[in-house]
Amino acid sequence: MKQLSSSSCFAVVGQSVPEAPIISVVDVTMCFPLVKRYREMLLHPFHPRRMHTALSRATIKIQEGDRVAVMGPNGAGKTTLLKLIGGLILPTMGDIVVNGFSTIHHSADARKSVGFVLNEERSFFWRLTGAQNLEFFGALDNLGGADLRSRIDELISLVGLEEGAGRVVEGYSSGMKQRLALARGLIADPRVLILDEPTRALDPIAADEMIDLILSRIYSDTRKTLLIATHRMDEALKLCNKVLVIDKGRIQAFDSISDLKRDRITLPQYYRRALAVGCV
Repeated sequence: MKQLSSSSCFAVVGQSVPEAPIISVVDVTMCFPLVKRYREMLLHPFHPRRMHTALSRATIKIQEGDRVAVMGPNGAGKTTLLKLIGGLILPTMGDIVVNGFSTIHHSADARKSVGFVLNEERSFFWRLTGAQNLEFFGALDNLGGADLRSRIDELISLVGLEEGAGRVVEGYSSGMKQRLALARGLIADPRVLILDEPTRALDPIAADEMIDLILSRIYSDTRKTLLIATHRMDEALKLCNKVLVIDKGRIQAFDSISDLKRDRITLPQYYRRALAVGCV
């Protein structure tokens, strides 16, 4: 990393000062205790549990409006990083600042800035309609009355779910559930949106429609910062302007896709090099 001279700390007349990142992850480590095996409980009942380091010394800055593909093998630490940014868990060491708020010291304000789009069918109430589900989750975000109803109507139109809003979720297709998940993630109008494999379990046509929806409606209309966990190279190239590779709990690479194209490096090449040598 290039070191700044003391004169670099002052703005030069006529030059714009870089904006503060919307997300700042600084030297973050996350450890989880491992469940003791039966033999360990019998032979060493009072020994402390072993720890698993899911994320180690992670540092990254993401600018507002970035669309970041978060990639890596299963168990690499992707979900841990996204949960930390969303304030769902707190780091063992280090600090995370989202929209100016530390997830440790101002967790409630930081969490308000992040919306999650989870790819889990169990995350909805199947016997409620799509609109009723959104009303429930909106109430959890302290929304209500005419403002909530107006917001639900706006989001249903945004994700193209007008025909399904009054139907129970049990009868939804996979694509409709994903559209509803997008609406739920946007209900509180967060500045950062985290999407967990948004096209998983969708057929090719539905997957293309979801990608087009995210780009042409969600991002184009709202300019939110997007963090997209994906295993699909084509999806990353279509949806994102930057790619982050995590492996074995460490951030191995983070670059803009335009830089890769300029250097004539394909995304598969970049990904394989990041996993093989730890950096590109």
